[in-house]
Amino acid sequence: MAADERLAAYDFGPDHPFQAGRLEAGLSLLRAAGVLADGDLLPFQPATDADLELIHDRDYLQALARFSAPGAAETETAAAAGFGLTGDNRPFPGMDAAARLVAGATMAALDAVAGGDLAHVFAPVAGLHHAQRRRAVGFCLVNDVAIAIARCTRAWPLRVLYVDLDAHHGDGVQAAFYDDPRVCTVSLHETGRYLFPGSGEVGELGRLPGVGRSVNVPLEPQTTDDGFLAAFDAVVEPLAAAFRPDLLVTQNGCDGHADDPLSDLALSTRCFRELARRLHRLAHRHCQGRWVATGGGGYDLDRVVPRAWALLWSELSGRRLPARVPAAWRAARAHPGRSSAWLEPRPRRSGRGDAAERDREARNQRTVRAVRRLVLPLPVRVAYPSGPRGAGAGKLPGWEPRAGGYQARGGPLLLRDRCPASLLRRLEVDPGIHTFVREPEHQREVLARIAEEPAGEVVVAHTPDGLVVGYVAVIDPEPGTRFASLPGLLEVGAVEVATDWRRGGVASALLRFAVEPDPFSDRILIASGLAWHWDLDASGLSAVAYRRVLQRVFEAAGFEPFHTDEHEIAYHAANLFMARIGARVPPARRAAFTSRLVRGHRPMA
Repeated sequence: MAADERLAAYDFGPDHPFQAGRLEAGLSLLRAAGVLADGDLLPFQPATDADLELIHDRDYLQALARFSAPGAAETETAAAAGFGLTGDNRPFPGMDAAARLVAGATMAALDAVAGGDLAHVFAPVAGLHHAQRRRAVGFCLVNDVAIAIARCTRAWPLRVLYVDLDAHHGDGVQAAFYDDPRVCTVSLHETGRYLFPGSGEVGELGRLPGVGRSVNVPLEPQTTDDGFLAAFDAVVEPLAAAFRPDLLVTQNGCDGHADDPLSDLALSTRCFRELARRLHRLAHRHCQGRWVATGGGGYDLDRVVPRAWALLWSELSGRRLPARVPAAWRAARAHPGRSSAWLEPRPRRSGRGDAAERDREARNQRTVRAVRRLVLPLPVRVAYPSGPRGAGAGKLPGWEPRAGGYQARGGPLLLRDRCPASLLRRLEVDPGIHTFVREPEHQREVLARIAEEPAGEVVVAHTPDGLVVGYVAVIDPEPGTRFASLPGLLEVGAVEVATDWRRGGVASALLRFAVEPDPFSDRILIASGLAWHWDLDASGLSAVAYRRVLQRVFEAAGFEPFHTDEHEIAYHAANLFMARIGARVPPARRAAFTSRLVRGHRPMA
């Protein structure tokens, strides 16, 4: 654990929500519970100017030092305000040294994990995720998380997944890496329509070359455990599969608790325990176990923060908490008569809930579907479904499996359609097919799962000895999307070719072969958001050139480009929307399709 008593200096005063008492409250409970010893504390030093300047401007850091002197801000109030050092971020004596210590603790945590000395580290007085390049924001003087991640990515060739669970949007970390493709930030928070800092909407997706690496899941006020965990499961785990991170950094703010005074979420400590368990599994599944957790926000220092930290530390350290919160610790707190349980009682289920609850759930589900559509390729959405798929297309039309051939530059290939899952599980997958998974075995299982969908079709190109070097996946659109309820419509969700087999016409040959069967004359096929379905980073092409290549591939198979105002197309220069309207599609269905290309259609709930 990266913490010691020096961090108590980060203190805005007794009448401020962010108080030094959080450190004593949290660590004293861990010691009373017998799960923290002095030997668990990781040594750290204050961050240097060079470290802080990875994220912050020098003139801001100079102001931070200048206004740390007693009374300095009182004589230069306008200058201090210009750097955000006023109000909630009012200067206090020694604040520069205190902020450097917080950043130093977080840097030590990431250095230890990235360097292989430790698998997991907890930095409780850390996660100051609001601070901007030249401004203090939201109780945050320096952005310790962003500083540590920036330092880490400079020292090691690591891809970092940052998961922010604070009730407030992780705006400062997002801004720091908004154009950095090596860092993917995902924030689950109360929507900024009602809560500080007012940002974190679904459309905040990053800036080239980091487009798609900023992910936001804004949730409605009064969202409970079930809704928050459902959003996490639907977005974070598949996002990790798509991004393929080397290291997990999390901001585990507990201010989303129902008793916290600074948010309107309605989470319980049960939710925090479940989130810790999920993050632990994610770290081992995708990051070789590398995980740094920070404490983040939380402003109920008696009932919530110490318990939330204890549950997180127990998961990180593998040490089991006692059955009850120690009585001696409770007696020393301001509310000794409160429950000795670590977790609140399970809420009673109230049937279908009232109208407000149903509306809140529907809004959150629409948000989650929009996020998944924007940042996850179709194979990932199939492998990690958010719920049962719809029946917009029903079963794929039947025909006898076909086989064909193609002479590629790398050698002869066999083309097969209607591949059953049993066949796909017997084939090998070229490791050059790596859009979102590390291991070919994982890719093979994803293809098999697509083939098992009632309206799923996998067409593969493989060598005579059974090595898959390319595939096309066709499936019905995900529920809730613009075209999901339109009958007879399918989506070409992926066209992938292994790196060593590209630029040889394999993709065009595969796609033409895939859509040749006569039953597709009765169907509308769409393809959209393709920047995530191929590997743009490895293509060596600009986004615009890449888009032209994709368009040629689809046009060769009878697709034509259509204009649509779908945000998932417009947000990236490599994306386009293509459609192939079968010759036997009735005019009414054709008209229904074209009417949904522009805004005005409301997604199905």
